[in-house]
Amino acid sequence: MKVLFLAIASLLLFSCSQNKSDIDKALQSINEAELETIIKTLASDEFEGRAPYSEGERKTINYLKNKFENLGLKPVNGDSYFQEIELVELISSAPSIMTISGEKGKVELDHANEFVAQTRHITDKIIVQNAEFVFAGYGIVAPEYNWNDYEHLDVKDKFVIVMVNDPGYHSQDSTLFTGNAMTYYGRWRYKYEEAARQGAAGIFVVHETGAAGYPWTVVRNGWTGPEFYLKTENGNKDRAEIEGWFNLEKTREIFRLAGYDFDAELDKAKTPGYKGLELGLKSSLSISNQIIESTSNNVLAKLEGSERPDEYLVYMGHWDHLGIDTTLEGDQIYNGARDNAAGIASILEIAEAFTTLPEKPKRSIIFFATAVEEQGLLGSSYYVKNPLVPLNKTVAAINIDGPNVFGRTKDITLVGYGQSELDKYVKKAAREHGRYIHADPTPEKGFYYRSDHFTFALAGVPAIYLKAGIKHVSKPESYMQDQLAKWTAEYYHLTNDEYDPEWWNLAGLVEPRRIGGRYPTSNGNWSRIEH
Repeated sequence: MKVLFLAIASLLLFSCSQNKSDIDKALQSINEAELETIIKTLASDEFEGRAPYSEGERKTINYLKNKFENLGLKPVNGDSYFQEIELVELISSAPSIMTISGEKGKVELDHANEFVAQTRHITDKIIVQNAEFVFAGYGIVAPEYNWNDYEHLDVKDKFVIVMVNDPGYHSQDSTLFTGNAMTYYGRWRYKYEEAARQGAAGIFVVHETGAAGYPWTVVRNGWTGPEFYLKTENGNKDRAEIEGWFNLEKTREIFRLAGYDFDAELDKAKTPGYKGLELGLKSSLSISNQIIESTSNNVLAKLEGSERPDEYLVYMGHWDHLGIDTTLEGDQIYNGARDNAAGIASILEIAEAFTTLPEKPKRSIIFFATAVEEQGLLGSSYYVKNPLVPLNKTVAAINIDGPNVFGRTKDITLVGYGQSELDKYVKKAAREHGRYIHADPTPEKGFYYRSDHFTFALAGVPAIYLKAGIKHVSKPESYMQDQLAKWTAEYYHLTNDEYDPEWWNLAGLVEPRRIGGRYPTSNGNWSRIEH
């Protein structure tokens, strides 16, 4: 995979006269032993899960700084390798039980296991009293799809319940939104934003593993601990007072109390013109906040270009993970080996490869380890609002997040295929290196919106996100998809995301340039490379 990243950069940066033997020598500097060392270091207990504003952060960013210095790379932020980010850390305390009442009784939800709730408001306490519940389908207002779930609803000062993902996924209708592929409207982030625009007091997104793209454990771990937000002038008062999730089974129970069948209503909600429901239920909820002003740091270094040093290509990946949870029994450290120590190791190896070249690239290259990605792409969001080099001079961003650690593949996944002008460079580089590309095989999970390249794309910078392929060179047909599914279900955002030499195979990161002078086609056959 890293060889392909380097190949893409060579297409963007190098002239045809670049000595191929020099490129080959640079590629040889990328090796499994160095990758393993870096991953094991960053994912070790010593680095404490690399949480923002922690001792783990201090160790991580200084480790990266030293690596960049030793490679002879220059700082980007004046004479500093760091870009400080002002944050507010909120530790929200929700009640252990949330009670929802109606004329026929009540439903009680257990915090963390059946619901989660937080507030982004920078205040000591939020209290919402006797708020009514409204079901707003998918919570989407999308004029380009002639869709408005709020058109017939008054949700001001009420609790809104909406389903995760969008109607195209649940209908499997290719003419509805983008069919199975999630749009940005399907992401919880959008749903929170839209509910605030509609004046809701609170919003609860209904979780379902397939529709969300991850199990409930990810929601529980991500929404019950400290949360970081970029510091804002209005203290996030433009957000709904309460943001949270309900699990699917408890949502069904809530709807039964209201006299409705949730699955039947969801079936109606995936068709145009659905008018939503006043559920006739109420609840009160209070959230207490511990407020801590804090900071974190993006880490950036650059290799100056030879002809157009004021134009930039960015390699990026996030250094942070989830830190330590002292409430857990046994292992309490979220080591984040694949997510994303492996991505940072890849960037460092690519940086080393570039520095071995006798001829510098025409454009400058920035190696960018982003901060606070796990809290909502905050480090990259801060950067595009406060860029250290002009965004209109940034020709491309290549994101590495959760790369392939399961062995060599015939292919590579281009997340968001069709949404970037860089696609043609990926296709050309893949073909030249004995690979073929395909779109994300699980577009319903919305990976395109879940990593740092997305903030660059929103800012108008061409950006790509490459993931592991799904056709292993020697294993059975389903091998790669089985490994990826297993990792998501059993390791993603859990304490056991650690380097595993018995399972992992880093040959997928150190992919040979060519496979016998041939390339595998998408139908599984092999053809000669056309030069």
